[in-house]
Amino acid sequence: MFGLSEFEIQKFLLIFVRLAGMLVVIPFFGERGAPVPLKLGLAFLLSVIVMPLVPGSAETLPAVSLFGFAVGLLQSLLAGLLIAFVPVLLFAGIQLGGEISGFQMGFGIVSVIDPASQNRISLIAQFDYLLAFLVFVSLDGHLYLLKGIVESFRVLPLLGAHFPGSIGRSLLVFSSRMFVIGAKIAAPVLVTILLTNVGLGILARTMPQMNIFLVGFPLQIGMGLITLGLSVPVFAYVFEKLFHSMLQSWMQMIAAFGG
Repeated sequence: MFGLSEFEIQKFLLIFVRLAGMLVVIPFFGERGAPVPLKLGLAFLLSVIVMPLVPGSAETLPAVSLFGFAVGLLQSLLAGLLIAFVPVLLFAGIQLGGEISGFQMGFGIVSVIDPASQNRISLIAQFDYLLAFLVFVSLDGHLYLLKGIVESFRVLPLLGAHFPGSIGRSLLVFSSRMFVIGAKIAAPVLVTILLTNVGLGILARTMPQMNIFLVGFPLQIGMGLITLGLSVPVFAYVFEKLFHSMLQSWMQMIAAFGG
């Protein structure tokens, strides 16, 4: 069909399924706001580009039955989802930090619909996410992700993919780092709100007639917004460091698939 051999068709399908699984989840390419046909079209285009770069020939690809090939497709899809899951945790940590900051500022009730997840999230969390997304694009993060995707095809075989125990441990480590990332992102606002509350406590002791609750809420929001604005350069610096650290660990996890 179309001048392609049976081996080339099998190879293309295995590559396409893995790429489709990655592009559904991975940041930038897997945004839920992007139409599904666009994602599938991108996966098809990348499959055509990546196919000549993937090692393997008709002699090296083991002959399998239809059932074995279907199992190989599921393994390739699962590998793609696992590989793409790690960068998602970085942005999940950013949103967690925004949720913590918004709650401390008094924006716990204020929420918006996140177009990426279709869930209601804090306004500050959405702001941090969009800011991180802009820094991510400015760092050519989407190109680094494509590099990691291509590298996965050089390490992980198309058929007979195995999942060592180190992959599960790596995912647990990355999941725990999500909370550390959230704490780092929320640290400036947390410190500011803490110092503001300490100052309000001292003011309440020295001026008992003042209504602290009436003054405290707008003061916390104002100090939080000022801190949020002043900490944007720090946010960009911290996110750049977190991204490069995640990228290095992500490449190590991809290499672990090869044993």
